Amino acid sequence: MYTISVTTAFRAGHQLKLRSAVESEHIHDWIVEAAIGGQSLDNDGMLFDFNKLKKILDEITGPFNGKKLEDLQCFKNMNTSAENIAKYIFGQIKQYLPANVSLLYTEITETAGCKARYSEKISI
Repeated sequence: MYTISVTTAFRAGHQLKLRSAVESEHIHDWIVEAAIGGQSLDNDGMLFDFNKLKKILDEITGPFNGKKLEDLQCFKNMNTSAENIAKYIFGQIKQYLPANVSLLYTEITETAGCKARYSEKISI
């Protein structure tokens, strides 16, 4: 199987609501990685164009930049944990990929050393 990944970043705030407390609103420089895989290459010898995958990821995360995540419609009534953000981005990317390519995972780095990854069981 062939695998490629791209990374992008955005700066946004969030405020988690935990069972025991509500965090203070704070800002992160979030890093997002998306990885795709597949069994075959196209006529150009590529699984999928890096630039296209990066553009997809940037279009999805671009509206987050400079915002409080809870204020965005896509995160209404949702705790904006790194896990939930990874799952949301995963679902959005899947819509843009051709049938011969599988989205393997999205990974969100909230701060150095703190990552969350979302993936689904796939069969290739």
